[in-house]
Amino acid sequence: MRGKKYEVENFDQSFFDGSVRSACRSNRRVDFAMIQIKAARIASGRNISLTPTSETQRNSESSIHVLLCERYSHVTVPAGMVGLWCPLHDGVWAEALGARFFVRRESVYTSDPDYGHEISVPMRGASIAILARHSVWCQLMSMCPADRHVLPTVFPANQTTPVGLRLAMLHLVRKALDGPDLAESQLIEYFGQLMLKMQRHFLPLLQRCPGSSNARRCQIFLRLQRARHLIQTDPSRNIDISALAAISNYSSSQFIRIFNRVFGETPYSQLLRLRIEFARQLIRETRMNMNDVWRASGFENRASFTRSFKMHSGSTASAFRSSLRLPH
Repeated sequence: MRGKKYEVENFDQSFFDGSVRSACRSNRRVDFAMIQIKAARIASGRNISLTPTSETQRNSESSIHVLLCERYSHVTVPAGMVGLWCPLHDGVWAEALGARFFVRRESVYTSDPDYGHEISVPMRGASIAILARHSVWCQLMSMCPADRHVLPTVFPANQTTPVGLRLAMLHLVRKALDGPDLAESQLIEYFGQLMLKMQRHFLPLLQRCPGSSNARRCQIFLRLQRARHLIQTDPSRNIDISALAAISNYSSSQFIRIFNRVFGETPYSQLLRLRIEFARQLIRETRMNMNDVWRASGFENRASFTRSFKMHSGSTASAFRSSLRLPH
């Protein structure tokens, strides 16, 4: 891994040009002199913590950490610091809010601003990351708002991400690690644009939230997305709807109603759908028997699994497995 070059020949520099960049220049309010980029390669087997000490507290408040993490490395990130994590090989394991979940190679994980998280890189893995305090990310995104009426806020997510965005992130990390030929202020500006592009798909959902102001809608959506994120990251575990409602600061009935209004399905419907998707993945990618599949997917019994699988997939799990063996 050491010294290995990751190819970015397909990266298009115009990705950061155009109207978004013009908006950045016309709305710039960030003092770049106050922001420092700290780039590092985390060697195989190293465990590091980004929790600041009393001596480094002041500098860490305005720093952007850019990391290339090699196999078997482990990074602990404190609450208040938001990370963009993009696996380069296989994937990485993430732990947050009591859940442990896998971030696949085609995905990017955006951590929750209010909770700490840990990242573990497996034997055949590697990952890049860009991390900064939530306040710093908000400043950078405010330079180029997609909608001037939306208050910039970072929402947690573990989502499949277009290859163009992942290539752009890799391009920026390499620039930071190798000694940028770009001015540091321009690189910082690009970090803000990257986060904005990662978050932009939340804007239509944000507009469905109740609230008399954009700031209020952002607060509500952050709580709802946190609950949704917990469902999405580990649907196989026993998830209590009342606990999710408490996280969102709603009663159970209010939570179900507002969740359905914003995301178009109830929490339980989403949980059931994701469990079936996970079961289908296990059937496709492993040789687990059906009893192990339904248990690993979070179902209480075989009958419940069989009924739900047929309802969502149009066939039984056994028939689905048999169809995968047929020649195409």
